Amino acid sequence: MLDRNNRRAAISRPAQSRAARTSGLKVLGVSLLLALAGNSWAAAWQASAAYTQGDIVHHQGQEWLAKWWTQGEAPGANAAAWQLAPAEDTATAWQAGTAYQAGQIVLHEGKLYQAQWWTRGNTPAPQGPWKALGTGVKAKQFVRVPGGTFIMGATIQGNVNYENEYPIHPVTLSPFWLSSTEVTYRQFDRYTRATNQPLLSSLDAGGMDFGRGENPAVNVSWTAAIKYINWLNQQKGWPKSYNETTGDLLDAAGQATTDVAKVIGYRLPTEAEWEYAARDRGQDIINAWGNGAPLINGKPAANIADISLKSFFEGELGIPLPPWMVIWEVTDGYPRLAPVGSFVANSLGIYDLSGNAWEWTTDKERVYTTAAQTNPVGTGTAPGRVMRGASWDNGQEMHITDRYAGNPAESTGATGFRLARSTASTLQDQGQ
Repeated sequence: MLDRNNRRAAISRPAQSRAARTSGLKVLGVSLLLALAGNSWAAAWQASAAYTQGDIVHHQGQEWLAKWWTQGEAPGANAAAWQLAPAEDTATAWQAGTAYQAGQIVLHEGKLYQAQWWTRGNTPAPQGPWKALGTGVKAKQFVRVPGGTFIMGATIQGNVNYENEYPIHPVTLSPFWLSSTEVTYRQFDRYTRATNQPLLSSLDAGGMDFGRGENPAVNVSWTAAIKYINWLNQQKGWPKSYNETTGDLLDAAGQATTDVAKVIGYRLPTEAEWEYAARDRGQDIINAWGNGAPLINGKPAANIADISLKSFFEGELGIPLPPWMVIWEVTDGYPRLAPVGSFVANSLGIYDLSGNAWEWTTDKERVYTTAAQTNPVGTGTAPGRVMRGASWDNGQEMHITDRYAGNPAESTGATGFRLARSTASTLQDQGQ
């Protein structure tokens, strides 16, 4: 194990950098990965996925909006089912005297609306010529992760392992829902607009813009993430999942709980749920793509510190990056953030569990013991909240059993999150 103080800080990580560790139980079959990759929703266009009116995808450097149900037709200027997605960042307030064409987006009473046909004078509402764009979080982006028992912690040795990844121990989990992708800027921006907050920063540590849209929302603190989740639940008509002062999980009556089955709405995954899904139900793999270089069938498998990052930053900085920073001769095509779902999913249909953005979990850091655990939620007096998964600027040291407790009030250009939900909830998600 490498002492935590000896970690090397990457380009946009916090002063106290995070590290790596390894996991375990069988390497995924590539054929199974590829066969199931298109079964869940992802923001990067997938040929095998079905899209409904209003879905937004990223394809060949642009964002496209589905005009109607479509499957197999690639977005492009000549595609009948697709049009360029209107820029939400520049949406202006609705004006009664202005004529709007089909597809235009306006802001009205904190919400975004899109004109379905030519209209003037019709106040935006969820009917008539206007369509409310909603939160952008859809039920179809969630994957049901079956429950089971696995060995949590570093079950196999990676390039780097840390003391808080031991001892390994059995954990039993109930089934749960997990978003197939990280929360995007588009989704998070709809929250900040609706609540009259400044837009989340999309700048990296050097002041360069990542871009927004279907990129994972980064620069998100744990505190900001739970406030977003509470707002999202309210839009769905569900109770809040978090006490925003204490950070406690809440049951349907608003009382603090450590039983995730009693949390009705969306929440952050627990640390155990996250690791179980990232290791494709507890397999012995170091990263979500498996072991070794980030390649599946010869193609890049994740957004990590690779040749793309090296070329970009050496051009920006005018100096070579240290050799240890980029060890894999892989070019993923993205020097920094990648649109969510740009790489192959694991066999559950979940994307970007290694790389792209570190992901907050709901837990405080618990001290591992050999004792068996059932649906554990980390609690304690230390304020830090655990993040997992590494990011676009991590390379040789990244591994999915790495756990880092970050300050819940702080974030970086490498830190985002994804959503989870307990299957025990009886309330169905019918909205957008």
